[in-house]
Amino acid sequence: MKRAFLIFTTAFLINTSYAAETLPKDVQTFRDLADQCEHFAGEQDADLDEQRQKELDAKLEATCGKAAGQLKTLRAKYKNDAALMKVINAYDF
Repeated sequence: MKRAFLIFTTAFLINTSYAAETLPKDVQTFRDLADQCEHFAGEQDADLDEQRQKELDAKLEATCGKAAGQLKTLRAKYKNDAALMKVINAYDF
């Protein structure tokens, strides 16, 4: 019985800590786009050929543009949630 209680307690604590780190879907989507934006921005280089530069420009417009649009909405929506604001404000467009 003690062993079952220990297993249950451990599983509960692991699930609780995992749930605390889970982000709302809209914040996770924003974070994914913002990370992609930063990735593509880091690939820019004056030595790239014209085709690759066009590809990067399109990817930057798609990811950075969407992330920038979501940023204002998320800041307003989660203004009273300090933990989420920390995640959201880690990005600035």
